[in-house]
Amino acid sequence: MLVPARRLDPEIMDRRDNAPEALHGALSDIHRVNRWLGGSKVILDAVRPHLETLPENATLTILDVGTGGADLPLDLAEDARRLGRRVRIVGVDRDAVTVDYARRRVAGTPEVTVMQGDALDLPFEAGSFDLVTASLFLHHFPHEEAVRLLSGFRRVARRAVLINDLRRHVVPWAFIGVAARLTRRHPMFVHDAPLSVLRGFTESELARAGFETGAGSARVEPRFPYRLLLTLPAEGLEP
Repeated sequence: MLVPARRLDPEIMDRRDNAPEALHGALSDIHRVNRWLGGSKVILDAVRPHLETLPENATLTILDVGTGGADLPLDLAEDARRLGRRVRIVGVDRDAVTVDYARRRVAGTPEVTVMQGDALDLPFEAGSFDLVTASLFLHHFPHEEAVRLLSGFRRVARRAVLINDLRRHVVPWAFIGVAARLTRRHPMFVHDAPLSVLRGFTESELARAGFETGAGSARVEPRFPYRLLLTLPAEGLEP
C-alpha cells in the first residue's frame, strides 16, 4: 500500500512545446527545492572519493546527463574548488530553452560547459569522461529506455556511472504535493513533482535496470530523503 505501482504518465516538462517562461518558472522552483532538500548531496557524496584521490595536477572529467538548470554541475564545481581539486564538467540536455537557461546560470564558472544533446544518442566516444552522472533524470523513462540510457552511460564512462533518483513511496508523494501547493510553486512544478515520485523506483527495480546493461555489479543504496543511488562500473572495467 505504501509503494504504489509505477506510473508512466508524461510530465509537462517533457513536452517539446513548453513556453520559455513556463520552463524558466519550473526550473527556478526545482533549483529552490533542490537547495531546500539538499538535492545534489547524493551525487556530491558519491563523487567526493574520486576527487579526494585525484592525483595532483589531474582533472576529473564528469558528464552530467539531463542537467536541467545545471544545479548539479555548479555544486560539483564548488565542491571541487573547496577541496582544492580540478574538474571539467559537461552538462547535456535535449531542450534548447533549458540549455539556454543553464548556460546563463553557469556563465562565470569555467569548469562547467552546457550543450544540447540527446541522452539516448550521446555524441561522445567511448571512455570520454571519468564519471557519468544523472540526477532525477532516469525516472522520466520506461524500463527498457532506462536500460538503454544506462548502457550508453557505461560506454562513455572510464570509471563509473552514478545515478541519483527518486524512491517511490506515498510519503514523499504526499509531502511534495502538499508542499508545492502551500508554497505556491509554478503550476508545472505542482503537476510534475508528485508525478515524478510515482515514476520513481524501488531498489530492486533500479538494480534490475543496472544489471540488464550487462554490468556484473549494480549497487543500489538508499539515501535521505527517499532517494536511491545506483553505482555502475564503466563498460570494460569488469572481466
